[in-house]
Amino acid sequence: MEQNSISHEAYENLLKAILPIILKNGMKVTTMDKVASTLSMSKRTLYEIFDSKEEMLKAVIGYYHKEHINTVMRIFQESETIMEAFYLVFKTLQRIMEQASTDFFRDMDSSYAKLRPVYDNQSNTWQSNMMKAFEEGLEQGVFRSDVNYPILFRMFRIQMESLKRMEEFLPADVKLSEAFDTVCMSFLRSIASQKGMIILENIHKNDMTKAS
Repeated sequence: MEQNSISHEAYENLLKAILPIILKNGMKVTTMDKVASTLSMSKRTLYEIFDSKEEMLKAVIGYYHKEHINTVMRIFQESETIMEAFYLVFKTLQRIMEQASTDFFRDMDSSYAKLRPVYDNQSNTWQSNMMKAFEEGLEQGVFRSDVNYPILFRMFRIQMESLKRMEEFLPADVKLSEAFDTVCMSFLRSIASQKGMIILENIHKNDMTKAS
C-alpha cells in the first residue's frame, strides 16, 4: 500500500467513507469499481492507495474496530455511572446496526473469514474490559449481585451474533436495529439493581424525549 500517496488525514477520511459502502452492500459485492464510483474517484487512484480489494477491506475493518474500542473507552471514562456507560455503548452499536446489512455479517463469516482475526482479537479485549465493567457496576451498586456475569455475558454475545444474521427472518415491520435495542434494554434491565434501574429508565426516557 502506498499510503504516503495521500496524507494521514485524507487516508483516515477515505477509510471512514468506505465503511458505509461495505456495511450496506457486504464485502463480496463491494468491488474496487463500486467504491471508486460511489466516492467519485478513479479506480487507478484507489489502487495507488490499496494494492487490492482484500487490503482495502482489512484496512477499513481494522480501522473501524480500533475507533470503536477508542469510542467505548471514552464513553466509560466520561460516564457518571457504569449503567450509563453500558446504555451509551449499546446505542453506539445500534447506530452501526442501522447501517449494516445481513450480507455484511454473512460475508464476515464466509467469503472473508480471513478477516475475522482482526475482529476476534479486538473482541477478546472487549470481553475482558466488559467483565471489569461489570465488577465496577457491582461496586457502584447499579448492578445486581446475584447474577453469574461471565455466563450471562457469553450468552448475550451469542444472542448478539445470532441477531446480526436474523434480519431476513424478522417480521416485516421489525427492523434489525429495533430488535437489537429491545434485546439490549432487556439485558440491562435484567442486571440492574433498584438504583441501576432508576438511572437506566431516566437515561432512556431522556433519550426518547430528544428523539421525538
